[in-house]
Amino acid sequence: MLVKDFYFVLSKEEISQGEYLYLVELNPSHEVYKGHFPEKPITPGVCNILMIKELSEDALQKTFTLDKIDRCRLTNMVTPEGSPKLNVRIKTENASEQGKTNLSAEIFFSEVTYMTLSGVLTENFNTLN
Repeated sequence: MLVKDFYFVLSKEEISQGEYLYLVELNPSHEVYKGHFPEKPITPGVCNILMIKELSEDALQKTFTLDKIDRCRLTNMVTPEGSPKLNVRIKTENASEQGKTNLSAEIFFSEVTYMTLSGVLTENFNTLN
């Protein structure tokens, strides 16, 4: 994890081939919230994107670079107080180009969608330890 202890994986389920559902819990005492923002902590969008990339790596047991973001929509604020637990759905499929994986992801909980993302991952050709 690039941002150590930012979130914790509570569960992981493979829904179908290439589709995974995670339940994660944010760490409200993490340093990132002291700067963003101390009185009303909000999860930076880049941290949501990083979480999606890391969970994709966990799901496929490969390391990736997020090469391209085709679409990224932040539809609601993620906060450690208002949304401490989140579902993250990861859908992947091999792209036509060698070493590339198409990615679509959604961060949501209950009836609220916080973020959707689609893009392309490029494999770093080494596995996670």
